[in-house]
Amino acid sequence: MLSNYLKIAVRNLWRNKLYTSLNVGGLAIGLAACMLMALYVDHEFSYDGFHPNASRIARVTTVMKTPESPLSIAASPLRLGPTLKHDYPEVETAVRFLMTGATVRTKRQLAEQTDVYYADNDVFSVFNYPFVAGNPRTALLNPNSAVVTERFANKFFGRTDVLSQLVQINKETYQITGVMADLPSNTDLPISALLSVKPDKTTSWLEDDFPAYTYVKFKQEPKLGDFTKKLALLAKKYIDPELKKAGAENYSITFPVELLQDVHYSQDKLEDTPKGSKQYSYLFAFLAVFVLAIALLNYINLVTAKATERAKEVGIRKASGAHYGQLVRQFLFESFLLSGLAIACALLLLHLTIPVFNEQLAIQLRLDSLDAIPLIGCTWLLVTLLGGLYPAFVLSGYRPVDVLKGRLASYGQGLWFRKSIIVFQFVLAVGMIAGVLVIHRQMTYLRHYDVGFTRDQILSVYLPDDSAMRAGAPAFANSLKQRSEIGGVTLGSGLADGPMAMSSTTIQSGGKKRELMANYMFIDETFVPLLNIRLKAGRNLSTQYKTDIKGGFLVNEAFVKLAGWKGGIGQAMEGFGHKGEVVGVLKNFNYRSLHNPVEPLILIYRTVLINNVMVRVKPSDLSVVKTIWQQHYPNNPFDYSFLDASFDAKYRKDQLMVMVFNCFAGLTILVSCLGLFGLVAFTTERRTKEIGVRKVLGASVANIVTLLTNDFLKLIGLAILIASPLAWWASDRWLQAFAYKTDLSWWVFALAGVLSIAIALLTISFQSIKAALMNPVNSLKTE
Repeated sequence: MLSNYLKIAVRNLWRNKLYTSLNVGGLAIGLAACMLMALYVDHEFSYDGFHPNASRIARVTTVMKTPESPLSIAASPLRLGPTLKHDYPEVETAVRFLMTGATVRTKRQLAEQTDVYYADNDVFSVFNYPFVAGNPRTALLNPNSAVVTERFANKFFGRTDVLSQLVQINKETYQITGVMADLPSNTDLPISALLSVKPDKTTSWLEDDFPAYTYVKFKQEPKLGDFTKKLALLAKKYIDPELKKAGAENYSITFPVELLQDVHYSQDKLEDTPKGSKQYSYLFAFLAVFVLAIALLNYINLVTAKATERAKEVGIRKASGAHYGQLVRQFLFESFLLSGLAIACALLLLHLTIPVFNEQLAIQLRLDSLDAIPLIGCTWLLVTLLGGLYPAFVLSGYRPVDVLKGRLASYGQGLWFRKSIIVFQFVLAVGMIAGVLVIHRQMTYLRHYDVGFTRDQILSVYLPDDSAMRAGAPAFANSLKQRSEIGGVTLGSGLADGPMAMSSTTIQSGGKKRELMANYMFIDETFVPLLNIRLKAGRNLSTQYKTDIKGGFLVNEAFVKLAGWKGGIGQAMEGFGHKGEVVGVLKNFNYRSLHNPVEPLILIYRTVLINNVMVRVKPSDLSVVKTIWQQHYPNNPFDYSFLDASFDAKYRKDQLMVMVFNCFAGLTILVSCLGLFGLVAFTTERRTKEIGVRKVLGASVANIVTLLTNDFLKLIGLAILIASPLAWWASDRWLQAFAYKTDLSWWVFALAGVLSIAIALLTISFQSIKAALMNPVNSLKTE
């Protein structure tokens, strides 16, 4: 019996090759896209979930409450970790990661390396980092020990069997005591090397500007609210007296606690690692559902529409003695076969696209075969039932006499359902097209927005993290100035990525003394003209005025607004070791990402122990700067970036998300068009005789095409009316994430509607024109 079912199913699918191709292709694309998005969303929502005890691990951060506004910091005091470990019984252990820049030297290579941390020796009892060599219990016990990843080992040694090898990091020699497997891409704290912590001689809680990420492993799943209250008492006991002694009586510190798996979405903290966006993750989850829904509706639509043609077959088979159960099994088997073919194609597509997706997004998605089997099985069963239930139970229940005498309900009985599906599909398609247009406009707007300074041909050179080396920066700058290829040089803190200096600043406003927290930038007198930053009032800092060296302040318009000043010039200020007055007010310039408004900024003269040299130079003359660097810093790698590239990198995640959104918008439109094409083909086939009669009675090709397209265009028009306000609302919500955004213009949504109609017309016209050109003699001979 099974072989008979298989023969009938294969024969039926082969006879209707067009419908089989549309069904399998549309469903396969939808399933592959949905599974790819599901893998990505699972990746984003499972950050650090690979640690067995993730539910018992939390990060302790810092909030400094100032007289004006609180300041959130991802790091915490050095003494916090040991205190939590020894004084709190609910804490199993606490470990610290201390941030450090790293210049790494081996016999093979000299280079700067990111993601290097000093760590406590019991860090591996908290985090389950997989070791390929060495003992995690003892790896960081001894001084000058280092645990590196396989990627680090390959980069600096050319191999991974590097146990007991020596490596020089920041001019200090370390012995490699462990090699870890490369961490998964869904970890919030990427690590390339861990170094043993030097003996802690810190006696003050406020020393070193909070340099450590502190993680706590609890003995059981914690009640964070209760633990946070205990930390508030700790702050009052240890930190408040130090603040009072330092004269900061209006300041206080608290220690918020967040679970490890929530850290990746913890926003707006200073000195933090790059964070994810739940907004994007939810967007892609919805996209996955929508694409799958469109694909399934297409499948159901075409299968049920085609199944009505088999009513006469059912009648003949029942008249020949076929039982109801046999017919049900036959139709379900055909649906099972068709959906199985679609799932196989979807898995093949997924296998081909995952490597491309991983490369573009720099992540590690993979389809685990064992974990995927239940999901694939459930999907197969679902699709089989959705596509097979209607023909299995409705058609199999027809009475043979009614079928063979043509007394069945007309085709129009299920038409409203099919029309609803078309409308739903094109509501999503129109929304996707509008979204693509809005996103493209916003990205174009950001690329051409006037940020208030010149970024082109500005090279940012990072100085070694060594006071002796940084003391030689003026000599390096003077050598650069001697070359005709160099258009200008400035010393200071630069405009590079990373945390900015912050300090409490005392001002007078409205006759009252105020203390404000603000960002500080260290510059020399060439910084403003080199970057073409515009002055609103006053003058630039200058060495011609001796008071500028320790008492001159430049502020931006945002700081003037925060201070409540009308002008700013001549206002008294004190902060960061400087005491004097404002000599110039700069027009706001976007020294951070355009996702955020311009923050208050103070610029002071400082060229001692600075960390950055900015040079105006053409990319083609980069070798000139490198040669001079090697003359002054022969034992340090030449670490640099062009300013325009650094700022473009701030929008890399947005650009990647736009790329993914565009791909899925294209898939949504493609799958919708496949469904529309199949339904138009089915409609024209059902109306073949009607078209022949109309042509005999004098109808022209244009009349026939208009007749066949009108009904579908009305559905597309309805979809546009429904989709436009929804797309407007969704686009407006997305744009709220940007401090600087384009306007939502009506023509964007009108263009989306026009494009949708054009796509629909192209889809419909092929089958419509083909039917209209058919010889009426052949049309009337169809039966």
